[in-house]
This record gives sequence, C-alpha cells and structure tokens, in this order.
Amino acid sequence: MSDQAIRGSTPAPDRKAIIADLEKQLRLVPRTSRPHEYAVLSYRLGLAHAESPFGSPQDGLRKALANFDEAAAIFDPRYEPVEHARVLNAAGAAHRGLGNRAKAAELFAQASELFDNSDRDAEQAAAQNNLGLVRTELGDLAGAVEAFDVAADLFDTSTPEGRRGRVATLHNRGQAHAAQGTEAGLEAALADYEEARSDLDPDDAPYHYGLVHHSIGTTCSALATINPEQRRDFLLEAVRAFSESLQIFSRTAFPYQHALAMHNLGLAYASLGGLTNLRRALACFEEAVAILDPRLHADGWSQAFASLERTEKQLNEQVTGMSRADHFVNLAADLNRDDWAQLVKDRLTRYFALPESGRPQLIEFALATAKLGEQRGRVVDETILTTIMEMHREVQEVTLDAVWEAHRTLDGPQREVADRELDQSIGDALGGPQRIFVRDHLMGLGWERP
Repeated sequence: MSDQAIRGSTPAPDRKAIIADLEKQLRLVPRTSRPHEYAVLSYRLGLAHAESPFGSPQDGLRKALANFDEAAAIFDPRYEPVEHARVLNAAGAAHRGLGNRAKAAELFAQASELFDNSDRDAEQAAAQNNLGLVRTELGDLAGAVEAFDVAADLFDTSTPEGRRGRVATLHNRGQAHAAQGTEAGLEAALADYEEARSDLDPDDAPYHYGLVHHSIGTTCSALATINPEQRRDFLLEAVRAFSESLQIFSRTAFPYQHALAMHNLGLAYASLGGLTNLRRALACFEEAVAILDPRLHADGWSQAFASLERTEKQLNEQVTGMSRADHFVNLAADLNRDDWAQLVKDRLTRYFALPESGRPQLIEFALATAKLGEQRGRVVDETILTTIMEMHREVQEVTLDAVWEAHRTLDGPQREVADRELDQSIGDALGGPQRIFVRDHLMGLGWERP
C-alpha cells in the first residue's frame, strides 16, 4: 500500500455562507469602475469554490477556474505580478485537480517566475513545490526533483510555517526519487526523508511527522528486497519507522493511515520471518482488516485480507490447530511487558467498539488466554484486568462476564489452572477495592476461588 494524504476542509455551513457572501459582494461591485476590487473578489470566490465540499468536486473546480480567468484578465502581470501569479498558482491547482496536468505545470511555472522576479520566496517555493508534484504525476521525475530542489532552498526555516513547508517539499522530493524504482533512487529518497525527519517536531507538525516516518518505512522495505546483504537491517529500520508513525496515526485520529501503517508494519514483520514475527504480522493484518471498510477502501482491504490469509497459512504450517486468538495471546505472552501491555490494550479497545461490546470476540480472547496455562496465562490476565480498570463499569462487567463464560467451558485440570492463574492475577494486578469488585462480580456469576 502507498501513502495517502489527508485533506482538511472548512465545515460545510461556513463554506456555503462564505460562497454566498462573496457572490453577493461580487454582484454589487462594478467591474468597469472598480476592477481591482472585482478581481480580488473573483479570486477569493474561486478559492472558495475550489475548496467547497458541496456537490461534485469537478463542478467546484470548473466554477473556480471561471473566477480565476476573470481575475487573471484584470491583474496585469506587468504592474501587478504578485496578484497575477497568485491567480495562476490557484488556477494551476484547479487544473491539476481536473486532471489537466500539462496545463497545470505551465501555470505553476509561470507563477513561479513572477514570484521570483518579485522577491516572494515563500510563494515561489509553494509554486515550485506544486510544479514538482504535477511533474511527478506526469512522469517527469528529473524535472520534479529540479523543482523541489528550488523550493526546498526558498523556505524560511526560522518560522514554523517555513519549516513545515520545507519538510513537505523534502518528502515530496523523496517520493519523486523513490518513484524511479532504482536502488539509487530509493537511497536518495531515504536521504530526503532523513533530512526532513531532522527538521520535524511532532508537536508542531504531527501529520508530517507520521507521514515522513511512514515513508522511511516503505523505502526501507523496498531497499530490503533489492539489497540482500542489508536486508535484515533495512527491515528492522522499517519496523521502527512504521511503529513511530503509529505514534501519530492512531486508530481514532487517523484511521485510514493507521490501517495503512499497520499493514505495512505487518509486511515488514512477515519478511523478517520466525514464529513471533509472523504472529506480530498476523496481529497487524487483523487490525488493518478490522479498520478498513471494503466498500470504501476495496483495494486496501483486499490487500490486507490477502496478507492476513497468507500469514495465517504460514503460521498453521508451523503450529497446527491454533486460531487467530490463540496466536495473539501466545504473542502477548512472549513479548516484554511494555510491548504486550499496549498490544492487549489496543485489541481490547477494538473489541469494546464492536456491537454488544464485542462479547463473542471477548469470549474467544478469554478462552485463548485461559488455555495458555501456568505463568503465561497470568501475563495476559493481568493486562486484561489493568486495562479494564481504566474504563467504565459496563466495559469491566462485560469483560468479566466473558472471562467467566470462557472458564466455564473448560473441564478438569485445565479449568483449575485457568482459575488459579486468574485469581493470582487479580491479587497481583489490582488494589484492594478493585480486587473486591472483580472477585465479587465473578463469584456472583458462579465462579469459585481455587
């Protein structure tokens, strides 16, 4: 899977009101006697149409181009080069959105030249960055890199906005380098991403931080396939980079990007091989499949599901007769405390968001945990208990109900071990009032302390 950007938008009611107000103002301004004011309003109305969330995006862009044409005809590039260049840059973006990439490239180049002659570094940088993007789409990768080179040197990195602009340009240049598909191109891309990373502040530019680290991961994964001598090192770096991107791309804040990074992280783990890494990969693919909507993200979901099935088959060749839940709890029991605690917490949080608070999934999860046996079962039980104690009472009760349902399906020695491990976990993981609540609830269901 490849990177996908997020595009923000003004809330719909505000955007509609802005367009209506600008149209009213434009009707009241005579073009002949007040041409400059008319041109400014036309430009602003064009921007509003281009960003409108209403109706067809193509219709909005066509309306925007009509307004930009009016503004460009009034702003004379000889006397108002900056204003004319701004209109050309906006019109280039509209043409790019409509698929008219050659026309967009022409307009971006003209705008950049006008900004250059007017000593408008920041705006020239933006136009050159746009030019690089559209050249990348046209397949002119060398020309794209040339435009990004110019743009990167123009941003004022003493300001947060300038730093974000330069980071975005370095990332775009890395994408152009990577699109060459050669080892040299991938190494150049990695150098761009590393340079961008050095300028990044996750608090100042969180999305860029996540995106750059994700791109480092995809590039290292690609280099691992063509550089066998450093394959493992590149894969380990890919794992680190994808994991870092997930610090920003959470399942609640950036669900699509979270699924994308999870799938690519799973691919890196699967490529590393070995039972534990395959189990890690399976957990990643399960997360990606659960988040992606097959109606909206058909290709991405299909890729993630295919990866899930392939990895499950590989695992079954190594350890037969295990379900996905069995593999997951065994993975949790094998990892160090920090890793498995977050892993289990994320899985439970996903279950709780399902209908009926994920009751069937929770029972399957609890049963797999109960079958882990001495010590290993306690590791996961403690994490389950400490996780639900941070949540509201309904979640706690649903989870404890699922644990009871799972334990009552076991017979003989297996149930005795599971009950003993659970009781020990309650004593080790919880404080006095919490221990009393958990034991009282379980005993009210019929559980007997071992």
